[in-house]
Amino acid sequence: MSQYKYSATVNEHRAKAVGLLSPISAKQGVEICNFIRGKDTQKAKDILNEVIDMKKPIPFKRFTEGAGHKHGIGPGKYPVKACKEILKLIKLVEANAQHNGLDTSSLVIVHICAKKGPKSWHYGRQSRIAMKRTHVEIVVEEKEIKKKEVKKETKKPAKEEESKPIKKQEEKKEPEKEIEEREIKEKQKEEVKEKNGEKIKEEVEIKKQEKPETNGVKEKSKEELKEKEHKKVEAKVKEIREKIQQEEKLQKEKVPTALELAKKKENKKIDKK
Repeated sequence: MSQYKYSATVNEHRAKAVGLLSPISAKQGVEICNFIRGKDTQKAKDILNEVIDMKKPIPFKRFTEGAGHKHGIGPGKYPVKACKEILKLIKLVEANAQHNGLDTSSLVIVHICAKKGPKSWHYGRQSRIAMKRTHVEIVVEEKEIKKKEVKKETKKPAKEEESKPIKKQEEKKEPEKEIEEREIKEKQKEEVKEKNGEKIKEEVEIKKQEKPETNGVKEKSKEELKEKEHKKVEAKVKEIREKIQQEEKLQKEKVPTALELAKKKENKKIDKK
């Protein structure tokens, strides 16, 4: 058997695959190939999966016999079996591209076509009925990624280059002035620190002299407060005692009620008897 020849050229940036004697209708294969051609492999797989799930139909433009009208498409069908076979072929060509070292995420279907294969008869009671056989070939190509052009730095004119050494000399002179200014500032800071230190010492001595007097005043004020609190407590105790004594007197001088008088009379009568 001679080697299969593709109808599209294949180079280093392309990968190929072929499905021989696929058990699908040639007419359906032609319509599916026309719809997928020029698309990314990922997008083509998504479309075929939607057709298999009966969510999106394939538009039929050439072989429209028996194709019902579909919204926004016109005549269309759901060739599930043919889509499954072509989906296998796309996965196969992606594997071939990966083996060749191509980037599978940037593959485009450059060429895909379906050809009618040889007919053979069914066996048994289905004799004299020819089987459907189709050859489907596919070629994918890697997308060219455009690299961003890096802007080259333009050379500066000669005048600027001549002016550079003069600037450098000026920059060298400036540090000497800065050093002198720093020394003067440091001396001023040291003088200010010495003056502040003397003032702080004087303030500390004054505070030390004042501390004993203040402590004596504080101690006296504490003793006075304690005496006042003690007197308040004693006054409260006296008030409570007086209240208790008054209550006891009232209980003794209590006037007898009518019931108590009646009970006393009854007791007297009983004693007489």
